[in-house]
Amino acid sequence: MIAAISLMRGMDAIGLTQFRRHWIDVHGPLVCAFPGLRRYVQCHVVASSAANEAGRSMRIDGFPILYFDNDADRSLAHRSPEMAACNIDSRLFVGAVSRVITEVSGDLRSDAGRFSLIEIWPEDVAPAERPVQYRVKEQGAAPNSVIPHLPVTVGAMTQTWYDNLVDLECAAEIMEGPLAARFVVEEHWLV
Repeated sequence: MIAAISLMRGMDAIGLTQFRRHWIDVHGPLVCAFPGLRRYVQCHVVASSAANEAGRSMRIDGFPILYFDNDADRSLAHRSPEMAACNIDSRLFVGAVSRVITEVSGDLRSDAGRFSLIEIWPEDVAPAERPVQYRVKEQGAAPNSVIPHLPVTVGAMTQTWYDNLVDLECAAEIMEGPLAARFVVEEHWLV
């Protein structure tokens, strides 16, 4: 499976609440219309003691994750009129973005908790015990977009789900390493 993950920062001119509302209510339905899209989840970054300084310093407000069965389906979506409409809409609420195309390994359960810990690893090395690993195939600016590129280097990404924020924060206290930038997200599944 392929995941197209964006690291997204909202526009400075709008507040975080307005950014989230536009992302869910306006932009979300546009993305849901992509051809070949298997799953779509918006991961909204929330304040938590489990986040670390490396993550906070990146000022990322969210991670949209688009899942496709293969690269052909992803390419079809990225060349579609629906993607063109998303690129136009992004100008209304996105301040900067970086697109990471990954191969997914692990268990993407549909019954996973609503909160997850996303970790960005600087190298292509991540702990094997994380339920899902995203192995980077390519990274760069969003295709055909005029949104400024967010200059973040991603070696690998991992994701671990929890039923609630307290369980996530307790688990994060004993997880290894200051190597990864950590983000706590609340998930909104749209497809």
